[in-house]
Amino acid sequence: MSDAPGDAAAWPRDAFWDYSLELYGRPGVEAACLELQQRHGIDVNLVLLCLWLAERGAALDGEMIARLCHAADRWQAEVVRPLRALRRRLKTRLADGEPNSVASGRPEIAASIRQRVVALEIDAEHLEQLHLSRVAGRLPTSAGSGLELASANLRNYWRFDRRDHKALRTLLERGFPQASAADVDAGLRWLNGADA
Repeated sequence: MSDAPGDAAAWPRDAFWDYSLELYGRPGVEAACLELQQRHGIDVNLVLLCLWLAERGAALDGEMIARLCHAADRWQAEVVRPLRALRRRLKTRLADGEPNSVASGRPEIAASIRQRVVALEIDAEHLEQLHLSRVAGRLPTSAGSGLELASANLRNYWRFDRRDHKALRTLLERGFPQASAADVDAGLRWLNGADA
């Protein structure tokens, strides 16, 4: 994730985007998010949203999750995932060094094209987050915020299982550094009953 858009577009300030950039930069968070994304095909933006809303004291119920997933899934399928696939293909093409390939003749230009695709992918994720923030930002907040609520939001979003324990633990520890190890364990106890 990066805070700079791929072009001169004026991005509005957004608390969710700022939170995501800061959290994603903490040790282990990127790896945990990508592990969950690869294992389940989930949207990392929705995982981060679960944590951000919990920090604000907002709970995600089934109806709101369905609304958010509907919009995000379509955007991911039509825009983000195709850009991600193109970025990965370009990376492979640049790495293979096949003689007489288009990329081999001007590798610096091919690398520049890949960087623009990276920027477009980040911009597409950013736009999705602006939408998620606008929709979910209207949720009422309660007096209770923190790790327990984050755990409940994550549980309501996806049917995680025991394989996800390490990644989810990392997210909760980094998202709520003031929580004790016992609190984190209690927040993930529901995984013990999940199907592996």
